[in-house]
Amino acid sequence: MEEYKKQQLTEAGIHVDSGLSRFMGNEGLFLKFLKKFLQDNNYQSLIQAVEKGDVREAFRFSHTLKGVCGNLSMEELYALISRQTEYFRKEDFQEGAAMMPEVSAAYEKVRKAIEEAV
Repeated sequence: MEEYKKQQLTEAGIHVDSGLSRFMGNEGLFLKFLKKFLQDNNYQSLIQAVEKGDVREAFRFSHTLKGVCGNLSMEELYALISRQTEYFRKEDFQEGAAMMPEVSAAYEKVRKAIEEAV
């Protein structure tokens, strides 16, 4: 992977070496799945669930997004979503919803880095 691409992704909280390892060193496949992340609707669905105040749906979408982030080694976003998922799992909607600005900032940082690097 070109060093500047790796640096952009790393600065956005994506552990590139770990991600490549998950994809058995196949850089093209890893980049393909990073592109697919941009089309994933779980983040938008999470926002809608939070706006509706639906803790069960918020849990479902945050939990799914957590898995996607983990598989793609988006460590910073993964850590935030993991915490948020646990709040929603315990039906502590207020604490989970209060994390949305931080989650959104990390999500946007990842999204932008992927758009620029891939």
